[in-house]
Amino acid sequence: MKTGRLTKKVEESINVSRETLRDYIGASDIGSECLRKVWYKYQGFQGSPVSNKLQRTFNIGKRLETLVVDALIDSGMKLITPCTQNHHLKYFDADLPFFQGHCDAIWSDEDAVIEIKTARDSSFKIFVNKGLEKWSQAYYAQVQAYMGMSGLKTAYLICLNKDTSELHDEQVEFNQEYYDCLKARALLVHDADEPLNRVNRSPFYIACRTCKFRDICHEGGKDAK
Repeated sequence: MKTGRLTKKVEESINVSRETLRDYIGASDIGSECLRKVWYKYQGFQGSPVSNKLQRTFNIGKRLETLVVDALIDSGMKLITPCTQNHHLKYFDADLPFFQGHCDAIWSDEDAVIEIKTARDSSFKIFVNKGLEKWSQAYYAQVQAYMGMSGLKTAYLICLNKDTSELHDEQVEFNQEYYDCLKARALLVHDADEPLNRVNRSPFYIACRTCKFRDICHEGGKDAK
């Protein structure tokens, strides 16, 4: 019995990241523990290529998010979803136009931002037991940024457990003080002429181990724009 031929074809496929290079500071990035990473991304550095396996994992997550959107619509909710006509739900800060983001959906009946995530079971349980802000500062900052940019005062983050298909969501209210801090972080990245301080001096620090800019950050800038 011959096996593995199609698997080999998939693995031999060209590893091209689906991530679009941005010329702005994204809402999904601004809550990162490491602003140096955000600066590299904003400046157009490409970093290390993503493996085919990791790219497939990311793509699966995005596909699963569309299932959640479909289920919400099927429930009777009136959602505005990204399309060409609404500029793919792109928002930006009125004072800092380089600070931008694309949200997943708008719940028109509630005037609320909808953000969708997927997670493995261990991570999902942290969200359930400890709440969004303690689960992920990056996700919490992301929904606060969307609210600040759009002028909406409420957001919902719903997460699908990739291991069990369970769902959990949390409602978040807009925090102007927190959003002002996010704007200050975005301005710091925008105004910096050089990479900002490292989050840690060791490339083996947990936030650095999987960072695509690890080599350029910790090995003297061998990468290129």
